[in-house]
Amino acid sequence: MMECLSPYEALLSEIKTLSLKEKKGLLEKTIKLQEEVGELAEAVLIYKKASGSKYKASKSLSIEKEAVDIILVSLDIFFSLSPDLDLLQDLLSEKSKKWKKYQIK
Repeated sequence: MMECLSPYEALLSEIKTLSLKEKKGLLEKTIKLQEEVGELAEAVLIYKKASGSKYKASKSLSIEKEAVDIILVSLDIFFSLSPDLDLLQDLLSEKSKKWKKYQIK
C-alpha cells in the first residue's frame, strides 16, 4: 500500500532525494550556505535602502527567495549527515520549543 504524504512531506522527501544525489561534500555545502547568507544580507540591505546599496535594483520577492535558498542548502547539509526525516522533525520541534521559551521571557 502506498503511503499518502502531505505536500510538505512529499517536498521534504524530494529535497532529501536531491541531497543524497548531490556530489558536493560537507565543506562545499557549508561554503555555499555562507554564500547564500551573503546574498540574503545583500537583498535586505537593498530592501532597507541601506547606504551604498542604492545603485542595485531591488527584485520582487528577493528576500524570500534568498531565505528559501538558505533553507534548501541547510536541508542539504542535514540530509548529507542524516537522511532521517523523523530526526529532522524532532530537532525542529525541539529548537522551536527553545525559541518559544526565549520569546516568552
